[in-house]
Amino acid sequence: MTLERNIDGLRGNAQRKRQEAFEKVEQGIQKLIKEQKVINFNAVAKASGLSKAWLYKEPDIKARIEHLRENNSKIKEIPPKQKSSDASKDAIIKTLKERIKRVEAENRGLRDQHEAIYGRILQASEIEQRLERLEAENTKLKKELEACLTQLPSQPQSFSAANKSDTTTLLRKTPKKEISDAIRDELSSMGIKLSTTLASKIRNTTEEVVLNAIEALKEQLQHKIIRSPGAWLCSAIDDAWEPNQPQGVENHTADLFSEWYGLAREFGIVIGSRKEDDDSIWVQENTGHWFSFEEFSSKWTIEYLRLKSK
Repeated sequence: MTLERNIDGLRGNAQRKRQEAFEKVEQGIQKLIKEQKVINFNAVAKASGLSKAWLYKEPDIKARIEHLRENNSKIKEIPPKQKSSDASKDAIIKTLKERIKRVEAENRGLRDQHEAIYGRILQASEIEQRLERLEAENTKLKKELEACLTQLPSQPQSFSAANKSDTTTLLRKTPKKEISDAIRDELSSMGIKLSTTLASKIRNTTEEVVLNAIEALKEQLQHKIIRSPGAWLCSAIDDAWEPNQPQGVENHTADLFSEWYGLAREFGIVIGSRKEDDDSIWVQENTGHWFSFEEFSSKWTIEYLRLKSK
């Protein structure tokens, strides 16, 4: 009985070891398939930890390895360096794509901030320009008032400041002169808007002077492009220009500045201007600094601004 039990035990142990060897072979084969490596007896022996002699001895194992070897003979093993290189490239591409997204988002944010700031700058510059026009108009009206007072009949020495104030009040209460339909029709036909400054100049000037200035403007428009016809007309009314009258250097300079200033403001280069007592013209850069027109226009030439506006 003892001998038979030993024999049965040996048989069972041998059968278990053989089954474990089969499982090792299968695990080795599956590993080779997963790693896309060539399957042959050497590779299976190395992957399973078994000898090639044992693999050849087992008919089922031998047949399976030969079958897999034939089916995978066309499969080439991918070099580890190539796989590593491809993975590195994929990681770089992914990083670059994420960086592009961040830069695009940052760019959109900066663009929105720029538009908001630029809008506030334009609004501030328009208010400042309007204030400058009102101050210039106020100065001119004061001079006209003083001229009117000098033309009044001579008053006794007792003419007091109070009497002068009363006279000023009366002048201010004088009804404004209406702009004739003829002038309005001319301005409308030329596409010129009746601004506050232009309306004031027309009301304080005879209709003949205004119509002559309009004719002079029409004549100039036939020969060249005037960027700001309204500003040109204001200067023409101030200087009582007439058609067929040659424009001197001073008028040409005023016309040139009007065109240059209109373009410079359009591009946000300047935000204001002023005229000094010596008749020199100064412009305010978008940074807030003031420069003479002669100096600043050499940096931003009229030719460059005309080209940029096309």
